[in-house]
Amino acid sequence: MRSRSSAGGATCAALLFVFSLANVASFAKPAAKSWYFAVSGDSRDCGDVVMPKIAADIAARRRQTPAEFYWHLGDLRAMYRIDCDMLKRRSPQAECPARPATGLQTYDFNEYLKFAWDDFIQNQIKPFAPTPFVLGIGNHELINRTRDDFMCRFRQWLTESPLEEQFKKDHKRGFAPAEGNTYFHFVRNGADFIYLDNAGGDADFPAEELAWLTRVLAEDAKDDHVKTIIAGMHAALPLSSERGHAMDQTCRGYCTGLQAYDLLWNAQNLSAADQQKRKHVYVLASHSHFFREDIYNTPEHKGKVLPGWIVGTSGAEQYKRAGEPIMYGYMMVEVRADGSLATHFNEVTRQSPPLVAGTGAQELTDYCFELNKSAPIDRHQTNCDCAAIK
Repeated sequence: MRSRSSAGGATCAALLFVFSLANVASFAKPAAKSWYFAVSGDSRDCGDVVMPKIAADIAARRRQTPAEFYWHLGDLRAMYRIDCDMLKRRSPQAECPARPATGLQTYDFNEYLKFAWDDFIQNQIKPFAPTPFVLGIGNHELINRTRDDFMCRFRQWLTESPLEEQFKKDHKRGFAPAEGNTYFHFVRNGADFIYLDNAGGDADFPAEELAWLTRVLAEDAKDDHVKTIIAGMHAALPLSSERGHAMDQTCRGYCTGLQAYDLLWNAQNLSAADQQKRKHVYVLASHSHFFREDIYNTPEHKGKVLPGWIVGTSGAEQYKRAGEPIMYGYMMVEVRADGSLATHFNEVTRQSPPLVAGTGAQELTDYCFELNKSAPIDRHQTNCDCAAIK
């Protein structure tokens, strides 16, 4: 199992801000009416510009769609180069993106690494208050840092209520991975929210994580109160329409991702015969920096289609072809009383409040909404022997 030995509270840095779901009660029983949550991921590069806009938009819509929490699907800061929102606030004329060797004259790279996550907390989590913030890990959290570093710095969010409540319940039943783990789940209003950690270099699921997922889904199958299973992760499961930048990039990711897909498919299919007890299963991811719907409706899944979305639109350089516009935002999700979901993508623009202020405001805004993009990525595997993957 992934080591958690150095993630104890005594060894972790103090956190600047504390946001918890405790101010909104956690319920296992299904809600009697619709309720809402918001989700997106990938907020590096221009997240300090985009995330406050997302937070403000969620708050502005509270009367119509009161989101009970916001779920971030990973990739907080670039960590291999200086994020442009941090760089241009210090030096408006600096070229973006700047790799470490070219950014040293305005921002020492070691200084950047020291404060990058603090910047995320200050400029991307804090604006969401009082909306609770659920945090997932992405692959950029493991660049120049370790999983233990992440668990220490963000321990408060990984042990907040109801994650901590769910951990204690699962611990008594003998299958909690560890307190404050980077893969976790919590049941809320009849929906089980599962975050899967595929942030490692192979974008894979270790055997112990798949064993944990198997047990979680088995417990859900026995619980008539759980109507909905929503699996979130950073990189999308294999054989999606966007496999060029997903778990398909390595054979280990591809094969373990298919195992997870089958587990989730079976959780839905095994309950389909009894409509009163049917589990509605959905899959959310980011990693690719754009918005896509129905991503698992591909020929390779041979009719075994799980509803799935990519929502990598929180500020990272967008994977766009020449002439395609940049589009940031988040997905508002309605969880209906019958356990089904309805979704709507809400875009935020350069005119959406709050506007960037202070040093470099114009230069940063122009960059984020005009230049923050790169060519689409395509590096998927085409020939994997999953029988050889252990």
